[in-house]
Amino acid sequence: MKEVLRLAVILMVICAVSAGVLAYTNDVTTKIIEERIQKEKIELLQRLFPAVTRFEDQEVDGRTATLGYDDQDNLVGILAEGKTNGYGGEIRFNLAIDGEGKLVSLTIISHSETAGLGSKIEDEAYRQQYVGKTVNDDFDVDNISGATITSLAMENGVQAEMEAILLAFGGDLIQGPAEIDITTIPDGVYTGEGKGLKPGIKVEVTVEGGKITNIEVLAGEDTPEYFNQAKAQVPKRIIEEQSVQVDAASGATFSSKGIMEAVKNALQQ
Repeated sequence: MKEVLRLAVILMVICAVSAGVLAYTNDVTTKIIEERIQKEKIELLQRLFPAVTRFEDQEVDGRTATLGYDDQDNLVGILAEGKTNGYGGEIRFNLAIDGEGKLVSLTIISHSETAGLGSKIEDEAYRQQYVGKTVNDDFDVDNISGATITSLAMENGVQAEMEAILLAFGGDLIQGPAEIDITTIPDGVYTGEGKGLKPGIKVEVTVEGGKITNIEVLAGEDTPEYFNQAKAQVPKRIIEEQSVQVDAASGATFSSKGIMEAVKNALQQ
């Protein structure tokens, strides 16, 4: 019995020491990786924006960005990470935006798209199609043959993430969406259309007594899994909050935004 207890104590000590060493190694490794990523971000900003003399990391609503300023303290460039859901899962990318709100660089951080098809988002020729665009431009670029879902995810994702980054860090480079005063809208049933992952999301909105009382989603060509999730949650939130701008359904950002856009378009009539 004593021998069993002795072995148990030894095993417990070994496990404790191993766990401590592993935790220390992980902490050191994480710091090294973070320092490397930060160094790469600064080098990228310096290459893209030679006028930058000062860097500053900022965080707004959980989103982080590195901002570059010139010697007159003018905003010269913003570098921030964006993400979208492609065919194979999450696609992460870096967006570099200049002081006028134009995209100057799109680089892919990671993805799980199909090799030889969706993986072509890494090709410079594909990424260059986005350079020079502002959030008000058309983001329909030449699709990757055989990778429609990946292509649409990138087009919508880059535009949506660019807009979110500018709203968070761009100051007066972009204005937030104007809220609609629902109380001024006459009673009636209004139809509108919006674009999710794909165009063609249609809704019918009922207004009674200055309030939205019902939203029926009539059509949509987005991926059923995500579209149905947004369809079940977003109209309910809009009615509860009496606002067109509500939280998107988790994992269904594009479909959610498409429904919100369709409701907004209906009410603007």
